[in-house]
Amino acid sequence: MKKREMRLETGSDWGTKRGSILVVSFFLCLLMGIAALWASRTLLDHQKTNLRRRDINRAHYAASGGVAQVLHWGNFPAEYDDLGTESLFYRDPDTGEFPNLSAVMAGGSEVVLSSDKYGKFISKYNYDVSDIKKITLIPPDPDNDPVPCLFKVQSEGNTPSGSHRNILAYIQPNPVETIIIKIPAGLISMGNAALVGNPVIRWGETWAKSDLNMMEKSHASHLDNTSPDHDPWAKYRTEGNIIFPPTWKSGEGKDIYQEDSRMYPGAVPASGNYADAFQQFIPDGVLEWPDFSSLYDVLKQFAISHGRYYSTDASGNIYKEGIEDTAHKVDFTGEFEITDRSNAPYDLVFIDTIDGNPPAADGSNLATIKSSGVSTGLKGIFWIGANFEQTGSGVPPLLTGAEKPDGSTIDLSGIYLDGVLYSAGNLNLGGNAGIYGSVIAQGGFSANGTPHIYYNHKIMDGFELDKGNVGSVFKIALQKNY
Repeated sequence: MKKREMRLETGSDWGTKRGSILVVSFFLCLLMGIAALWASRTLLDHQKTNLRRRDINRAHYAASGGVAQVLHWGNFPAEYDDLGTESLFYRDPDTGEFPNLSAVMAGGSEVVLSSDKYGKFISKYNYDVSDIKKITLIPPDPDNDPVPCLFKVQSEGNTPSGSHRNILAYIQPNPVETIIIKIPAGLISMGNAALVGNPVIRWGETWAKSDLNMMEKSHASHLDNTSPDHDPWAKYRTEGNIIFPPTWKSGEGKDIYQEDSRMYPGAVPASGNYADAFQQFIPDGVLEWPDFSSLYDVLKQFAISHGRYYSTDASGNIYKEGIEDTAHKVDFTGEFEITDRSNAPYDLVFIDTIDGNPPAADGSNLATIKSSGVSTGLKGIFWIGANFEQTGSGVPPLLTGAEKPDGSTIDLSGIYLDGVLYSAGNLNLGGNAGIYGSVIAQGGFSANGTPHIYYNHKIMDGFELDKGNVGSVFKIALQKNY
C-alpha cells in the first residue's frame, strides 16, 4: 500500500505568490488606464477635427452665400440700393448691359459692398452659425484672368470659432433671350373643330386641320357681308370639309352652294353674302400652322426659371413647382386669377403632362383639367399639357381697350382670359366663356354654350416673352475656393 504524503506550505511561500498577483494586477490596471487615456485623447482629437471640419464647412457656406447674394442683387437691384436706373446692379432692359457696374469696374478700383446688406446664418436655436465678413467686387484683368468676366466677386465667410474661407468667383452676364409667340388665327385646331355649341370667333380667322362643324346660322351674323354686324376679319378655313347644319340653306342664290365640293361654298352662284367667310379643302402647306408642341422643352425651362411651372396627376389635379403633395396642390382659377389685368404682364404658365414628358401621340400621358368661372379673370399664355375643359366664365370685370385689327378699341365684357390658351389634347369651351387673344387645341376643339373668342391681332407679329435666363442675370464662369 502506497502512503500519501501531505505538504504544508510555509508562510513565506504563500506570501511570495500573493505578492506576484498584486504586481500583475497593478500592471494590468496601469495598462488599462493608459488605454483609456489614449482612447479619450483620440476621441477628443476626433471631436476637435470634426468641429473644425464643421466650422470650415460653415465658413465656406457663408462665403458661398456672399456670392449668391451678389447674384440675387443682380436680379433684384432695388434690394441693394433702391436707386432705380442709378442702382449699382441696374441692367438696361433694351441692351442687356450693366452701365453703372461697368463704369465702376472700368475705373479699376475694388468695391467693398455695404456690410449692412449681408445676410446672416442663424441656427434654429437662435445663435450665429457663421457670417459673411466681406464681399468685394474686383475689376476684370483680361491679361491674367483664366476666363473672361464682367467682374469678380471675392467673398469671405467666418465662424465664431475663427474659421474662415474665401471664394473668388468670375462673373459673366447671362444673355437676354426672348421667346416670340406668333399665332395667325383666333382659333386653331390641329384636329377637328366642332362649333356646334355656337361659339363665335371675331376679329380673326378660325383654322382646322380636319373637318370643321359650323355653328347655327342664327349665330353667324358677323359672317354676313350685308349685316350691320359684319366682321370683315372673320373667316373659317380648313384642310378638311366644312359641315353645315340644316339652318344653312344650300343652292343657287342661297347661303351656300355645292358645299361638299367647292373650296369657297359661300361664293356665287350662292347669294354671295358669305363669299369670303368660308374656305375648305385647303392643300397641305398653304396654312402655316404654329407648332406649339415642339416648344415643350423651351417653355418648360422658361416656366421653371420664372416659378410658373406646374405638374398634374392622372386625376387632373394641379401642383405648384411639380411637388405633388397637399401643400402644393392648387385650384386652376384660384391660382391664376389676377385682380388687376390692365397692369399685369403676359407671363407664361406651364402645366406639365402626367409623367413630365412631352405629350404622347396617343394622349396616354394627358390628364383632363376642368375649370369653372372666375370673378377676376386670367391673363397670360397658358401651355397646358392636358385635355382642358372650361365651363362658364363667371363675372370677370370689363376688359378695357381691346384693340381690333384696324386699330380701333372697344371694351369687352365677360372676358375670362386675356392671352393665349393652348391644350396639348382636346379643348372644350363651355358656357359663355370669353377670350381675348387666341385658342389652340392640339387634339381637337369643341364648344358648349356660346363662348366668344376675340382675336388679338398683335399676336400675329408675336407676343414677346423675356426669357432672361435660368435663375439669374449673372452666371458663375469659374469659382476658386481657398
